Amino acid sequence: MKMLQVYRSEPNEDVKTLVAILNRDREADEFKLYGETPDYDELVRKIFAADKTVCWW
Repeated sequence: MKMLQVYRSEPNEDVKTLVAILNRDREADEFKLYGETPDYDELVRKIFAADKTVCWW
């Protein structure tokens, strides 16, 4: 199963712990919305390539 983690802001330690649990024994990818200019075309490609997507505030 391929998992995508999308971050709206810099993840804190609690989020990092939860992401590690969710990604265990799975192929994992991430996308960071925080930053200069996120590539939304890349985000759409990653969403369609993933089996599950989790968005973090």
